[in-house]
Amino acid sequence: MEIKLKRPDKHIITGGCSFTNCAKSWPYHIDQEKHGWVHNVATPGAGQAFISRSVIYEIEEMIGNGISTEDIDVFVMWSGIDRYEILSTEKETPMHKLYIEGNDMNWLENFIFRNGHRIPFRESCWLKSSTRGMQWENKPVVKLFDIYFKYFHTEEESFVRSLENILRLQWYLDSKNIKYKFMCWQNIFNKYSFTVPKGYPSAGEVNRGHNIWCMGWFDNHHWKPNRIFPKDVTCKISKDTPLLKDLYENSTHLWDMLDLDKWWFYEDKQIEYGGFAEWIILGKRHPFGNGYEDPGHPSEESHGAFVKEVIYKLLKEFRE
Repeated sequence: MEIKLKRPDKHIITGGCSFTNCAKSWPYHIDQEKHGWVHNVATPGAGQAFISRSVIYEIEEMIGNGISTEDIDVFVMWSGIDRYEILSTEKETPMHKLYIEGNDMNWLENFIFRNGHRIPFRESCWLKSSTRGMQWENKPVVKLFDIYFKYFHTEEESFVRSLENILRLQWYLDSKNIKYKFMCWQNIFNKYSFTVPKGYPSAGEVNRGHNIWCMGWFDNHHWKPNRIFPKDVTCKISKDTPLLKDLYENSTHLWDMLDLDKWWFYEDKQIEYGGFAEWIILGKRHPFGNGYEDPGHPSEESHGAFVKEVIYKLLKEFRE
């Protein structure tokens, strides 16, 4: 008869966007029999505000259920700085009924539970912008965020808001003496771009952010499973590029309050303040793509490797 080991009396909370909760993302590769219960509160399309709120709520629920903060470890993979959420409620939002119509309703999210179930969308929910220009099935929601990005969005305000939400969670976790590590899906702190070098179909094209790592510039195809960043392309990408905190004076004092010792970054001769994407593409030389249909997210192989080579080391540091 097989005897199963007792699961450790530990709890691991993970927060983030689709890089942390899409198919079999990295939290689902953590061995719970050895390392403790995993509570993944990440959701696709989430921005920093939603991530911060959902992690704080989950911890408060645990504390309310008698779990000691000494038994809670937190990993948060922060998302894109321009993502934005709006709270829509049945009581106060005139168009609420229109916003919650449609199939699958991926533009809606909620993290508050009542009697074991999430508060229903018909009462209240967060509307997610996800990435700019997202064509959700719900046209009123698409129009709402089109207006926001056209008339209200600025990079500076988005960066300020991101830092404020990161600091809110940092200060909360510090106040509870909870061990944590922050990281990002890709560099979110620098102003950088990548000009495709000669010899590639889109030579001279300038790519930014996520488009660099999806690597459509490599062969002008939407997806190929063996697309690997070429080792001969050694130019600096985010390394030695301007920091947003130096470009935007409204953010500088907030940046100075970040506890960067509590962050994990991937860095090399091409990258500074890098995240999961850079670790995969440049560190591991893995092709991007969740299976063979999604060039925008890491593969299951990359998620598993990240847990073995990064997360387990961080957990060991927490518990030594």
